[in-house]
Amino acid sequence: MTINQISLQELTDLNDDLLLPWLDLYEISFPPNEKELVSSKLGLLKSKMAGEKSNKYMLAAIDQENSLVGLVNYQTTKDANNAILWYLAVQPELRSKGFGSIIYREFTRSLNTNNIHALFFEVEIPELAHTAEEQDLARRRIEFYRRLGAKVLTGIHYLQYIGPHLPPTPMHIMVQPFNALEVQEIFNRAKGIFGDTLEQVSDLDLA
Repeated sequence: MTINQISLQELTDLNDDLLLPWLDLYEISFPPNEKELVSSKLGLLKSKMAGEKSNKYMLAAIDQENSLVGLVNYQTTKDANNAILWYLAVQPELRSKGFGSIIYREFTRSLNTNNIHALFFEVEIPELAHTAEEQDLARRRIEFYRRLGAKVLTGIHYLQYIGPHLPPTPMHIMVQPFNALEVQEIFNRAKGIFGDTLEQVSDLDLA
């Protein structure tokens, strides 16, 4: 298998053969304090099976044998041409081999052709990691996205709120602009997405 053989396929059915491996990868790839309940994923597919419209999407990155290579979970806003990447993961045995980059590029390419102006997502703050290993992983994740064109929005304070089952967690927000946007416009868009959990605390910048 090569990275050129990877494609993205939306999950829309609870009976999709890719659903269980998708959920397994979701479970093992993210820390408990960053994971939505699995019931939210199943509920999304249930609503899509009922014909309900949704701005949330579960994508499976698959190879030519239809095996799961990675996952993408995102949503779009209804009013300002933005997208929010909630989760992106690669199978453990395929990490650090270029698959994450190709999945992200294919995902952002599809957004760029659908009139999305900016992609936002959360990343861990390295300085708040509990161990040196977790701190290094958080730094490498930020650098991974920077190499692909994303920037950290600085001058803000943001609390990630997953749900009532978990306490809020301070996080960075990163942005991948697809159009020329001033940093104030980027903040305004982020504020429209994240609401009162995001506030400006100093001069805004992209780093």
